[in-house]
Order: sequence, then C-alpha cells, then structure tokens
Amino acid sequence: MAESPQIDSATTARTKLVRTPFVHRLQGWGAALSFGAFELLPFDRASALGGALARRIGPSLGISERARRNLRRAFPGLPEIEIERIVAGMWDNLGRVAAEYPHLREIRVFEAGGRVETHGLEHMDPAVAAGRRMIIFSGHIANWEIGMLAAVQYGISVAQIYRAANNPLVDRMITRFRGHAGELSRRVRSPPGARSPCCDVAGI
Repeated sequence: MAESPQIDSATTARTKLVRTPFVHRLQGWGAALSFGAFELLPFDRASALGGALARRIGPSLGISERARRNLRRAFPGLPEIEIERIVAGMWDNLGRVAAEYPHLREIRVFEAGGRVETHGLEHMDPAVAAGRRMIIFSGHIANWEIGMLAAVQYGISVAQIYRAANNPLVDRMITRFRGHAGELSRRVRSPPGARSPCCDVAGI
C-alpha cells in the first residue's frame, strides 16, 4: 500500500501568506497621498508646507514628550519656552524632509549658486584618487539624504547603511524616491534589550 504524503510543517510555515497589517496600509495610503500632493508643488513651497504642518501637529503628539524629557535631562537649566522652540524646530525639519522626498532627484548638490553648500571635499580627493575605501558618517541634520546625493553626484561608489522605516510600505516609497543613489543596506532592528557594538559606538 502506498504511503500517504507527509506535510512538512516548516515548509507550510514558510509559504504562509504574510498579510500587511491594516494600520500599515492606512499609513501607506496617507503617505502616498501626502507625497503625491507635495510632488505637485514646487520644491520650496512643498518644503515650507511640510514644515508648517509638522510644526503645527507634531508638538501635540505623544512622541514629543520623549524629546522634551531628553532635553530636560541633557540641559537641566533649559527654560521650558526654549524646549518648546527646539521641539517645534525638530518637527519643522522633519516635515520639510518628508515633503522634499518627491523632489530629491531635482537637487543638484554641486550646482553653482544652488541650495546646497559643500566644504571639505579636498579631504576626500586623495582617497578617491588612490582608490581607497572610506567610511563616511552623517547625522539627521537638515535633509539627511543630501550626504548620499553628494557622494553619488561627486562620482563616488557608495553603499549606505540606513535604519528602515517601521512601515515597510512607506519604506519602499522612500527607497523609490532615493532612486539609484548608491547601494542601500537596511540596518536590522534589534530585539528589545539587545544592542550591537556599532550602536554602542554611535551612541544609538
């Protein structure tokens, strides 16, 4: 008598359909509409509108309490009015960056009289000429995508390690806006309580 086929439970688990959480879909729809609206506006107007909306809404969100708490710990004598000014400025910058994503490919970093100033490239030229590899660190200051754009438009082959957005749908949109600006490598989120050496060094 023929043996009945056995079902490999591990294979079944691997082929199980992974459904996108509804909240991610909702956020994705909202992000797609927002990005589409910002794309229709000229660069400067989109940036200004994004900053104004975020500055208006952001400080009232719960996540802003973490920023206020951290500022009080770092600067115990800082007046509350100054803390609120910094929090509002943080949201203004974040809103501007979000609104500028659809316009990233319009930015010409080295254009004479353009919106970006560059300094210190002479320190990179010897390494580029010698074909040496470099590690470049950047921070979330102003539009943090400019660093990658600058390297690529300068003719450097770049591999970027970045922290992916919590929502994979939004992360894919941002990746499309970045275009082919170098190789992108997502930094995997660690489980709660776990830290990696690179995070310890970077103070993350």
